[in-house]
Amino acid sequence: MIRVERIGHVVLNVRNLERSRRFYEGVLGLKVMGQVPELQMVFFSCDGINHHDLAIKAVGATAPGPHPRDVGMLHVAFRLPSEDDLKAAYRALHAQDVVVLGTVNHGVSKSIYILDPDGNQIELYCDNPPEDYIGMANPYAGREPLDLT
Repeated sequence: MIRVERIGHVVLNVRNLERSRRFYEGVLGLKVMGQVPELQMVFFSCDGINHHDLAIKAVGATAPGPHPRDVGMLHVAFRLPSEDDLKAAYRALHAQDVVVLGTVNHGVSKSIYILDPDGNQIELYCDNPPEDYIGMANPYAGREPLDLT
């Protein structure tokens, strides 16, 4: 049996490398760790310590976008330290005109859902304390609306 330690990184195809770099670096605050121009790739770290948590690879302006009902990845989630950080992120997203698809209290976590410039869904979330969801019938199925204003 293979023993996976953790998810190492995610690589997303994007249409425009610089536009996506500005989004992931400027909006989400990820640190650029490196790039490979000949492969049209940029590598990002959430904490500036890991060699990369996310990479983006340009596939061209005419590449079709993701469709929510297609088989494949639904979203990439980035954990924030606290609900205060989630509220600050919500304000920052609106200040930068990023469309917020929705906010929800899932039980185990509180989340904001957005799209990157290519339509890839991104979840920003913070964990709820265990005492908030222990005893719930299914703490993963929560869909309570969440007011972050």
